[in-house]
Amino acid sequence: MPSWLRNQLAKAFREKDKRSVIMLNRVFYKYRAHLEADP
Repeated sequence: MPSWLRNQLAKAFREKDKRSVIMLNRVFYKYRAHLEADP
């Protein structure tokens, strides 16, 4: 996981911001799928 995404997630969890956590998870899965599809 890239550090900028980890920082955003940590911040969202600290603030218990459910919407951001869900959004960031979606971003992460897209990002990971993109990496796997494009070696």
